[in-house]
Amino acid sequence: MYRRAFRAAFPATVPVLMGYLSIGIAFGLMLEAIGYNVIWAFFMSLTIYAGSGQYMGVELLSTGAALGSVAVLTLILNFRHLVYGLSMLEKFRGMGLRKLYMIFSLTDETYALLSSARVPERVDPHAYYFAIAVLD
Repeated sequence: MYRRAFRAAFPATVPVLMGYLSIGIAFGLMLEAIGYNVIWAFFMSLTIYAGSGQYMGVELLSTGAALGSVAVLTLILNFRHLVYGLSMLEKFRGMGLRKLYMIFSLTDETYALLSSARVPERVDPHAYYFAIAVLD
């Protein structure tokens, strides 16, 4: 079931992958330019699940902003993800524990793919949505 879903979802996610690669490289170069090494880029990418938050983090780190300010600004910047999750609750109904990952993994790009997704024939919709979220 999942193999078919992943095969069907992969072509839809390739354009997003290309975008992620380019903005990821730019983020790493910006972080390096202000004096932080690849370890910082790795941990920021691991903990900040939004590209806009990463770019804002680079700017705030370069100005020496307080950690509390960074946290509040990141929360405000990413508030839209709460709305994304709420609008997808019906689509994610019946997914069990996968639903938590689906809501957590909603980035702008994933939301766009999921909200416009047309599930191919003979593919379980929940498996297809999950495959998009994992591949994206």
